[in-house]
Formats: sequence, structure tokens, C-alpha cells
Amino acid sequence: MSGIQSSRTNNWSIKDTGYGPRLTALIGELSDIKAIRCNDVKQLCESVLGIPIATGTIQKIVDRTSTALLPAYERIGRIARRFWCNYIDETSWFKENDLHWLWAMVNERAAFYRIAPH
Repeated sequence: MSGIQSSRTNNWSIKDTGYGPRLTALIGELSDIKAIRCNDVKQLCESVLGIPIATGTIQKIVDRTSTALLPAYERIGRIARRFWCNYIDETSWFKENDLHWLWAMVNERAAFYRIAPH
């Protein structure tokens, strides 16, 4: 069974990755937010951290992290869209040498963004 768990202190963890929450968060940050390729994350884990890991495992961690964070992302979007005044911006964003767009909606309560090819 995969999914997200929380304790009373709201410490989130992803089930069934075989790795702890800090390494899971690091892999998610590097792979998704920093757009570092799985092979490069694998090399970093092995050479710097001394942790052998397969690229398929890295992708599984990224997928499960994305799934676990989706409800929070959607809630932030709802909060941002309901606010009476938003600052909207778009800027070019290159993802693996392909042009994408980063759309941001920011107000006093939330910052919501989306990266998409068009």
C-alpha cells in the first residue's frame, strides 16, 4: 500500500520507498523541482552519499512524492483562486531544454504556481 501518512506533529512520510523521509525529500527536490535527471540523481546518491539506488527507484520515489503532495497543491490553488486580489505572472521556463511556461498566482495567503509546455 502506498500513500502518505502523518503523525500528530504533521511529519509526512511516503510509504514503501525503502528510504527515509529526508532522502525521499532530497530525491524529490532534486528530480522534480531542480529538474535534475534520474541518472544524475543516482550518481549523486552513490558518489556523495554512498547510497546505491536504481533509476527506477528514483522515479518511483518522485511519482509517490508527487501523488502525496497533490492534495496540498490543489488546496493551495483553491485558496489562491478564492482570494480577492491576486498578482499574476508568467515567465519562460526551460525544462530539459524545452520551453515551458511558469504561471504564478500570488497573494497575502498563498503562492500557487504551475509549469506547463504552453
